[in-house]
Amino acid sequence: MDSGTAGLLERARAGSAEALNLLYERCSPRLLAYIRLRLGRELRARLESRDILQASLLKSLQHIDVFKGDETRSLMGWLAKIAEHEIRDRADYHQRQRRDAAREVAVDDDLPLPAVARSALTQAILSEEAAQIERALEEVSPEHREVILLRKFEELSFKEIGARLGRSEDACRMLLARALTALTLALDRVAR
Repeated sequence: MDSGTAGLLERARAGSAEALNLLYERCSPRLLAYIRLRLGRELRARLESRDILQASLLKSLQHIDVFKGDETRSLMGWLAKIAEHEIRDRADYHQRQRRDAAREVAVDDDLPLPAVARSALTQAILSEEAAQIERALEEVSPEHREVILLRKFEELSFKEIGARLGRSEDACRMLLARALTALTLALDRVAR
């Protein structure tokens, strides 16, 4: 974690609302992108990404004193774990509800937010470039998508990725290299 983020985190833990807002402003766009990628197309049609973001940030706020930043466990990784649990809970709830498919209405993630809720960072994550990256990530294999999410969004070390995927650190490094190559090719296809 960089020193700026660490300082904001300490000030937020001490009760500074301003520091907490700045911290969440830094993390929210990246966490929203992570949530959208974890949801996939099917769940994104049924669940609102921003609702999951809001619930995840609220849960993190309630437990910010529990987070212990060190080299291997970053703030983004911690927030991503909270978001994963929220996604899983909502997906489970949605599956348990035997809803009438004829009454379902798809959620449109592209609806504009009120001006108060929009920030420069939120606008950037919703930009065309972010949409292209999202589409490209959906085109790569699930294995490649997973290693990219673990390394680039959760910021896990190769040792931690290896433990999650049941592979060696070197195998994870190679997998990430192949995944980034596949992502580059997919971005090229999406951009056309």
